[in-house]
Amino acid sequence: MEFSYKITEMSTVKTIEHSGETVEVKVLPVSNYKAWLSVEADGAGGSKVIWKAKFYRGYMNNNPPAELNEEAGIGAITNVFKMGLSNLKKIVGG
Repeated sequence: MEFSYKITEMSTVKTIEHSGETVEVKVLPVSNYKAWLSVEADGAGGSKVIWKAKFYRGYMNNNPPAELNEEAGIGAITNVFKMGLSNLKKIVGG
């Protein structure tokens, strides 16, 4: 089984001043986010979930602020994956 999704809009949590401009910091500090989930049999009577995503940092220009750099984006998406997989495990009882 497979499922894919794309986030096209996100709420803004705050605005910051960076390089002389006002920049919006979104709930997830990334842009162009698309993800895929698949569930496969693991051979021992269970299942394996594979969750992959592609995205860019939240600030597309050079010299991103800390809130919108690569590390912020990777950290936020890693947390989404951890929480999502943990909740999935609770739901299916694994």
